[in-house]
Parts: sequence; structure tokens; C-alpha cells
Amino acid sequence: MEFKVDEFRVVWNSDFFGVTVGEMAIAAIVLFVFILMRKFFARTVIARLKRWANLTETDVDDQIIAALQQPLMFLFFIIGLSFAVQWISFDVQTEEILIRIVKSMIAFTIFWTGFRLVDPISIFFDRLLVRLAGPVASEVKNYLLKFLKIFLFGSGIVAVLAQWGIDPWPYFAGIGVLSLPFAFAAKDTVSNLFGGIKLILIDRVFAVGDWIEAPSIGQGTVEAITLSTVKIRKFSKAVQTVPNGIIANEPITNWTRMSNRRIKMDIGLVYSTTSEQFETILGKIRDYIAADERVDHSVTEMVHMVAFNASSVDINLYYFTITKDWVAWRDIVEEHMLVFMKIVEEAGSSFAFPSQSIYVEGLEGDNLSVVNAALDPQESKV
Repeated sequence: MEFKVDEFRVVWNSDFFGVTVGEMAIAAIVLFVFILMRKFFARTVIARLKRWANLTETDVDDQIIAALQQPLMFLFFIIGLSFAVQWISFDVQTEEILIRIVKSMIAFTIFWTGFRLVDPISIFFDRLLVRLAGPVASEVKNYLLKFLKIFLFGSGIVAVLAQWGIDPWPYFAGIGVLSLPFAFAAKDTVSNLFGGIKLILIDRVFAVGDWIEAPSIGQGTVEAITLSTVKIRKFSKAVQTVPNGIIANEPITNWTRMSNRRIKMDIGLVYSTTSEQFETILGKIRDYIAADERVDHSVTEMVHMVAFNASSVDINLYYFTITKDWVAWRDIVEEHMLVFMKIVEEAGSSFAFPSQSIYVEGLEGDNLSVVNAALDPQESKV
């Protein structure tokens, strides 16, 4: 029996690459214990947390627990490996390498956890993004999530390389130089992206449903907005897609945001209208406009004689309605025009039309009647 114990001690203390069999056995036992703890943690703690999360109305907590499960379970392996490295007496060089491996795994786990948590916690920023980005909140969120994931991935690589004393920035600089041709090829895409940011997030020039006008699109209604393009529904019902980089550099008129709709028209009366008739017509038109509650009386109202034209004496009307609705505005214009026609007719005047009078010198009486009949056959029948 003593012989067998001595043999066991010899094997236990035998050296294998500077590490005794006993140390490796203890390290293996430690790792095995932490692996068992890992399974216990998954079957008890994680499972109970999932049951609690199922009782809540939101699924955000379910997503957070699912995102944390794998990193937390991997953490047990890292802790077990760390204990094993501390237990075994390695040579200085081997121990340094193993410590760096453990530190690299810790750095990897930290950024891996952050990477997995990006999607679940993004829901907490939805309201803020809707307030800031409006119609493109979903697209802005996708861009931000992708950027954040790329940032965490790159930062994780930097953190892992730092544990080995490697400076990654010269390599990143080389990648940046190699990517210049691709950046040049994508300059239009970048221009459209920043144009969308300027139009939508900074200037807030228009929104979905607005009636706008610009040189590149004419007039139309904004149907959809993305960070790269704007889709315009033309009045012909066709859809026009315009890159943001183009429309961002143009003057844009947003007709939807007008404060009032304007009525501007000219009424041309015949030259036979007397000054008394003009005074009557002007007065009645002004009184009618002033009494109409659909007219905005807080802004300019003008009804004036403005010109002696070739065939008419012109009255110019300039005022604004309260409504901004196009159909309601057209109804008001139509009603006003009919009223103005009645006012002119009741005053004994009439609307002028393009005409021309010819006076022939030296003709009188019957000869003048013959010429007039030749110029205007309809008049000769009256």
C-alpha cells in the first residue's frame, strides 16, 4: 500500500512542460466546478428572471435578459480560467501570456455585452427620436444602431489588441487611405445623406403631406421622406423621387405653411363707365369684402382703380381668406366673382373685352354708318 501511495505521489508531482499533474488536475477541477455553476446559473437564476419578465406587460425586459444570458454564462468560464491560471505555477513568460488571454476575454465580454444590449435598450430612445427626426425617426434609429454596433465592435478589437501591446491605429490609418477611392465613389450618397439631415432634422423645411414647390420638382405633395431621397406625388398623380443632395441646395416654397390664401384679381370695365358708377361699384365691393367673415380682416385689404388700359379701366382686388384649404378657397373666389358681376351689372356698367375703334376722318352721316356696318356686322343689325 505504501508503494502505491509513493507511486501516486510521483505521478502527482511529475512535471509536464513545467506544470505538475497535480496542478493540472486541480485546475481542471476548478474549471469543471465553474462550468457546473454556469449550468446552475442558467437553469435557476436566468430561468427565474425569464419567468418574472414574462409577467410584465412589456417585452423589453425579456430582450435584455436574453441579451445578457450568453455573456453572463461566458463570464463563469473566464472566472474559472482565471482561478486555474492563478493556481498553477507557470513560468513567467507562460503566465504572462495566459494573463493576457484572460484580460482579452474580459475585454471581449464587456464589448460583446454592450453589442447585444444595443437593440433592446434602443426602445427607450424612440420618443426622443420621433421628436427630433419626425418622419425619418425609424431610419435615423437604424443608422444610429448600426453606427453604435460598428463603434462597439471596433472598440472591442482595440481593447483586445491593447492587452497584447499592439497599437491598432497605424493599421486603421492604412485602411483609411485604402478606402479613399470608395469614399470618392460614394460622395453622392454622402451628399444625399447630409442633405437629408439638413432638410429634415435641422431646417425642417417640410413634412409628409406638405405641398411644396422647387425648381427640380415643380409642385407636388410630399409623400415619403428618407435620409437619402424625397418622394413627391405630382398633381398628375405620378411619383417623382429626388435625391436630398439636389433639393437641399434649391429654394423651396412650402405652400402648406402659408398663413392665409390670397385672392388677387383685376376687373376691367368699359370706358363708358362713369365716375359715379365707379364710385358705386368700388364702394359696394369694399363693403361686401369687409362684411365677409371668411376674409381675414387683420391683413391687407385693397380695392382700387389702378390702370387705364387699351380696352378697359381696371380695378385691382387684393385680400386674403382665413381658410388655407384649396377647395374652400376656390369656392370663396367663385362666390365673390359672381357677386362682383352682379354689382357691376346693377351699377349699369359692363366688363370690357379686347376691342378696337377706328375713326375715319371726313366721314359723316350715312357714309359713317356704312363703314361701321362693314367693321361690325352684328352692330349693323341692331
